[in-house]
Amino acid sequence: MSSGQRSDRLPVTRAGGDERRRVVLLQETAEVLAERARRAGDPTQAQVLLRRSAQRRAQAARLAAGGPVPAPDLTEQA
Repeated sequence: MSSGQRSDRLPVTRAGGDERRRVVLLQETAEVLAERARRAGDPTQAQVLLRRSAQRRAQAARLAAGGPVPAPDLTEQA
């Protein structure tokens, strides 16, 4: 019996795994941005990086909670 004929396994859905990967990616990106902000010599750049880090954390939290996740705002607000 080939694995395609086995009925004792549930079908694997990728949606949940993809969402978890995206949550982890957003959290990791937030950490990298926060670290870059700590090393930044320019206070304005540090503010921008910290704001982007906070946005990624908020996106990860919304995605983990099952809510809508808007695309990041890529416009500069100096």
